[in-house]
Amino acid sequence: MKLRFLILIPLLLAVACGPGVDPEPGPKPTPGPGPTPGPDPTPEGLPSVSTFKLGTSFVIPFGKPLHMPYSGFAKGDKINITARWDSSVSFELVCQEASDETGATFSALPKFLGGMCNVSCSRFSGGESFVDVVDSTLVDKVTGKTTYGRVIDLDGKPVEGVVVSDGALVTVTDAKGCYALASQRKLGYVFISVPGGYRVAVNRTIPQFFRRFTTSSNTQYECINFILEAQENTRHRVVAFTDTHLANRTDDVSQFEASFKPDLRQMASAASSEGVPFYALTLGDLAWDQYWYDNQYSLEHYYKTMSDLDVAIYNIPGNHDNDPYVANDFGAEAAFRKWIGPTYYSFNIGDVHYILMDNTLFNNKGGAQGVIGDVQDYTEGFTSDELKWLKADLSHVPDGTTVFFGTHIQYSGRPSYKSDGTFAYSLSMPAQFRTELVDLFGRFNVHYLSGHTHVSYTNRFSDKFIEHNIAAVCGTWWWTGYYTKNKCNICRDGTPQGSKVFDINGSDVTWRWKPMGRDEKYQMRVYDLNNCLISKSLYCPSGNNISGSFFSEYVHGYDVQRSDNKLLVNVFDYDDGWTVKAVEGGTQLPVKRIDGYDPLHIIHFNTKRMNTNSTAMTFPTLMTSHLFEVSARTATSPVTVTVTDSFGRQYVETVIRPLKLYDMSISSNY
Repeated sequence: MKLRFLILIPLLLAVACGPGVDPEPGPKPTPGPGPTPGPDPTPEGLPSVSTFKLGTSFVIPFGKPLHMPYSGFAKGDKINITARWDSSVSFELVCQEASDETGATFSALPKFLGGMCNVSCSRFSGGESFVDVVDSTLVDKVTGKTTYGRVIDLDGKPVEGVVVSDGALVTVTDAKGCYALASQRKLGYVFISVPGGYRVAVNRTIPQFFRRFTTSSNTQYECINFILEAQENTRHRVVAFTDTHLANRTDDVSQFEASFKPDLRQMASAASSEGVPFYALTLGDLAWDQYWYDNQYSLEHYYKTMSDLDVAIYNIPGNHDNDPYVANDFGAEAAFRKWIGPTYYSFNIGDVHYILMDNTLFNNKGGAQGVIGDVQDYTEGFTSDELKWLKADLSHVPDGTTVFFGTHIQYSGRPSYKSDGTFAYSLSMPAQFRTELVDLFGRFNVHYLSGHTHVSYTNRFSDKFIEHNIAAVCGTWWWTGYYTKNKCNICRDGTPQGSKVFDINGSDVTWRWKPMGRDEKYQMRVYDLNNCLISKSLYCPSGNNISGSFFSEYVHGYDVQRSDNKLLVNVFDYDDGWTVKAVEGGTQLPVKRIDGYDPLHIIHFNTKRMNTNSTAMTFPTLMTSHLFEVSARTATSPVTVTVTDSFGRQYVETVIRPLKLYDMSISSNY
């Protein structure tokens, strides 16, 4: 195969609209240095470097000198590039030649994948930018294929067997690292399934496993190349989170900044200190469509809110990540594709194959801005294009591989108490899609990750198929944090807001719940039910218009004084592999799993809402089955509760009774 090379007159692409050049409507890239033709000289000569402004992307050719088509440089000038995530990763590009007629040529960048960096030079105003290292080599065209390119490593060597797709067609790179597709360019991008043992650059948390077409015409040839960096990631850590629901209303953005982002940074730092590659997955509902226009907080603002994090985050949309004023599913997803990236794709980390797919099918009818009508007219499922792509993608995955499959909407419902004394789950995904998935996933060991419910449960369907329904980062849509000055952030089942952390080594997978702002050892909460009386006078003193019957309906029996000496244990991440034991004075106590309601959530949402005289109980406490009643013998003796998770890790709490129910807005307990 002959390789032809572009004559490099690089440009800087200042991409105001997000990662890459977006073919969809929106802000357009502005010119500057990179691997495409630069501005034509004016009659007075090249523009002065003093007019140059660093954009959101700084494009540097892979393995070749950087040409800056500006006057005013001098030989010996330096451009300094320092990685934002690690100041020890730093480079100097030295000006080798400079002319006011032809511009300046700088030394080639040493082996560097790119990423968020601080760029400085005495000749122009620098700052923070995504350093986009671009392989501009043109691969031989293939007859009948208009999209082609290659995948190489940092040594410039071809990477064979990489799966490449445009969301409809799927192919693999050959021995020379090359691929070709007859793409119709419907989605506007090409993406690779990053192979295990490699990584891609990260632009403002978004891994650059995809490149956008510069034209939507499916008759024009376009070469799109990818660069990979080798990384030992057989052992790695993944944090999965969901339902951030940022809307710029209940102090949600400030709560997110003050609680979740520090948590994520701490987890990334801990993994780095252990030498473990760290990644994150989001499972949708990043923003909240109803407030995109009302509060001026859309996916664009979510993208910018996340941009100061140095974590590789793979994203998919949820039902609230669709434009409410655009009719049809594909059109409603345009904003997500523009600001975040593909709505379905795969990648590999170590020996694990990861797949993230949008599973909301929107039936929006559109409408004028200011009138939100059929915003949430959707069903759960996959488009025919998605399923065809999934089948083709999995055809390249070996039997027995561990597969993580992430969607926003859950596959199954929470376990609930049945008349025969057992706890069982229902299947919520429509049958035709469940049948398709069961058939496709039969060869693999599957961890199904989902969100949407704002509660926590784990269902084991078989030894090879388990669903982790992950509680929400926003908890009760940020209301409990709002009511308690960010002291009590919990979901509707009492699970503290947070994320689920998976540690993977080869095919060995373990997990744990990471409560937001709390140590990972915080896996349960224990209540002394003798002291969980929720009275209207104490918890709803200003709710003058709230009737006694309405109050009673939403406190779920806690308005009745108990004296049966029982304790209630909420085990946040419980599944059938856990055990719960309690001891009082050396005697083991009876423990019974129940369906019930978490009292802390009741007093931090239900009664707080009623205390404003509102009967709009939009997000009330939900029943859950990860609760356990412990029958103690006395009302005052200490009880030690020990819960053991599926991996033998023990969490112990000794409850000194009487233990009151605390209002977290004025207390630091729990």
